[in-house]
Amino acid sequence: MPTYSGEFKDQVLKEITEVGNISLVCKKHNLRTSTVHGWLYRIKNKDRISEVKANRELHKKIRDQEEEIIVLRALLKKTFPLWDNEKKLS
Repeated sequence: MPTYSGEFKDQVLKEITEVGNISLVCKKHNLRTSTVHGWLYRIKNKDRISEVKANRELHKKIRDQEEEIIVLRALLKKTFPLWDNEKKLS
């Protein structure tokens, strides 16, 4: 799958705006229309895509912290037997 520079993408999208026909511009540059539609989708939904990415990162962080909590609780139970009974340490 070829990668295209941002400059090239901008040029193609500008031509589409000027010409008003995605198919013609795609044929001129030997591009698949689905590729260009993907570019347009990402531009139109940039904020939503960023939000989804941030949410994925936060969910991963939460999973990592939950695993850390499990490990720390197990360590506490081994280190302080009273912790296993869920009694407060004095």
